[in-house]
Amino acid sequence: MGYMILYNFYRNAVFVLVLFWYVLFTGFTLTTAINEWSSVLYSVIYTSVPTIVVGILDKDLSRLTLLKHPQLYGAGHRDECYNKTLFWITMLDTLYQSVVVFFIPLLAYWGSTIDASSIGDLWTLAVVILVNLHLAMDVIQWNWITHAAIWGSIIATFICVIIIDAIPSLVGYWAIFEIAKTRLFWCCLLAIIVTALIPRFVVKVLYQFYAPCDVQIAREAEKFWAQNQSAAVEVEMSPILDHPRR
Repeated sequence: MGYMILYNFYRNAVFVLVLFWYVLFTGFTLTTAINEWSSVLYSVIYTSVPTIVVGILDKDLSRLTLLKHPQLYGAGHRDECYNKTLFWITMLDTLYQSVVVFFIPLLAYWGSTIDASSIGDLWTLAVVILVNLHLAMDVIQWNWITHAAIWGSIIATFICVIIIDAIPSLVGYWAIFEIAKTRLFWCCLLAIIVTALIPRFVVKVLYQFYAPCDVQIAREAEKFWAQNQSAAVEVEMSPILDHPRR
């Protein structure tokens, strides 16, 4: 629950910040590069299903591990999954990712004749792919429903953008078909994803390797130890906090 709260802050803030950079960079224009339908569908179709599926189906540890090591519940008492520090770190990461999403295409297409709708489609697709890969990096227990939700949402976004841009009465008619024909479009998508996620990936790996929490230790025990071996291994964990009764 703590992770999903932070993730929902992140996935909404990164999209809004991209719009903020556009408005700031264009002198507070009343126009927008991202289609209005894409703005609406972002929280309805593009990113909502993976959030719901992972929030319901994913879990840190199995029931047997939690019964065997009840001190693992101490992570909740110590606010390890949701606190002010994690919130502001998430917001800083969100700010960094929004800068990457906005400025890489802007610099790549600087001086070109590309219109706002075309680069807006690029921003939309980049944000959706980014937030879904961000979520995929933190999924603990994968199953076919989780795979379908995350990768299906990315595919659904491409389909929706194509349908929206194929309607002549809407702004940005045929924009995605024109920009997607160029190699620069796909290079920008790849550069955005790699540049935006590498810092978080590196920090995540270093943290789990050098300063693993109790839940991480127990998770690795579940994954790599056989059942008969794990029964004989004692893992030192933080004690349960005995809070005074009020």
